[in-house]
Amino acid sequence: MMRRATAAVLGLMMPWAAAAQDASSTPEPQPVAPAVQVPSQPSSNNAATAIMTINRDELFMNSAWGKRAQVEIEARRTEIEAENDRLADLLATEEQELTGLRQTLPPEEFRKRADEFDKRVIEVRRERDVVVRELQSQADEERTAFFRGLLPVLTQLMDERGAVAVLDQQAIFVAAESINVTDELIRRVDIALGAGPAEPAPEGTVPPPVETMPAPEGAEPAPQDPLPEGTAPAPVEPVPAPQPDAN
Repeated sequence: MMRRATAAVLGLMMPWAAAAQDASSTPEPQPVAPAVQVPSQPSSNNAATAIMTINRDELFMNSAWGKRAQVEIEARRTEIEAENDRLADLLATEEQELTGLRQTLPPEEFRKRADEFDKRVIEVRRERDVVVRELQSQADEERTAFFRGLLPVLTQLMDERGAVAVLDQQAIFVAAESINVTDELIRRVDIALGAGPAEPAPEGTVPPPVETMPAPEGAEPAPQDPLPEGTAPAPVEPVPAPQPDAN
């Protein structure tokens, strides 16, 4: 009985790994060798631009959104670990005191107190596991919201490059450097989303426009639809200055 309590106390000090194992029953994927980047070779084959590659982990972790989320998650994780350590010390002290009473208490009284202590330890452990799982859910939600907000930015870049597919580098053995758009996407998504909200943007929200990437040297500019003959561009309406408060 007391051994079970001791094991529970020790387990409380390692909730992060335990919760990570409980949260998913599927085995972790085997490590995949990173994609090999090879120097780009000049080519007249336009099909080469129809595919782009990204590194999903690098994209999230190096973005302003990802960096902000990492700081918040790490701060919360530190708080959880500190509270777990405090509770573990508290329960360990209580267990030592209970062990010291074993020689003085009647067997039935000692057994009753030991059972109550076991129940309390199990309840504390259950509560701390819930806290850890909630933190993991927060991290997952941050990542999901980021990639949801990234989609319009990625779609715009695909249109500019005439791409029809975007592949994850972790699923590629070898690829040319010229089709890796991870850094460009980080630049654009930082402009469009910034550090990002913890919750996804409301449905129908359009992200702000992003700067377009300059065309490769020697490339012809994209054709523009000409205005009808004799038509002048629409004037830009000035923004009225704020009026002073009458009061």
